Amino acid sequence: MLKKYLSNKTINLLEYYSTLNINNIFSNDVTKSKHQSSANKEQLVSQLFKEINNLLNTKNNNNFFYKGNPDSKIMILGDCPNDDDIKNQEILSGPRGELLNKMLSSISLEKEKYYLSNIYFDKDIDIKNRNNFYKDILIKHLKIIKPKYILLLGEIASNFFNNSRNKILDIHGKWDSIIVNKDKFITFTTFDPEILLREPENKKLSWEDLKKFRNEIFKN
Repeated sequence: MLKKYLSNKTINLLEYYSTLNINNIFSNDVTKSKHQSSANKEQLVSQLFKEINNLLNTKNNNNFFYKGNPDSKIMILGDCPNDDDIKNQEILSGPRGELLNKMLSSISLEKEKYYLSNIYFDKDIDIKNRNNFYKDILIKHLKIIKPKYILLLGEIASNFFNNSRNKILDIHGKWDSIIVNKDKFITFTTFDPEILLREPENKKLSWEDLKKFRNEIFKN
């Protein structure tokens, strides 16, 4: 019925466009844009870690510095590498990493849903004298990843920005935030899995923390 009110030119155009999958066209554009964004972040992260290698005079590979999805809204920060990480050239590896994987899987956080890194990248570190050095690195890191939430593993990671000395039993399960160049990042502190391996009696507290964190991140 509608055709008789339209010009032949308009009808031809409508028939032509009906043969195209318009949804796929827009979908491909969005996908392409996401791939470009991800590739750009990967490149910037690689450049940052090359810079860190040069500053520390080391030759670590990227697996030593991070794992997961740079486009995720969830960034997880540990404190520093341990002997397993250095030996395996992989961040949070060995028993500590296995427990972390179980902890994250328990709240439906698989590798593609988070971005994992450390604050410090050498093991035997003079925290007091190197704090500004690593603070500059972390600021650059946050500018690249731009997470909405940061899950802080342990008291060293949690105390990093405010130079405090709070104990993990006093700060776990609590929300806070940090502001970097007017960008606000929501933070949440829980136990480092290495602590839980040494003090398994805290696993119950850790599980309550993780549920609290899950309820917030999947609400948004």
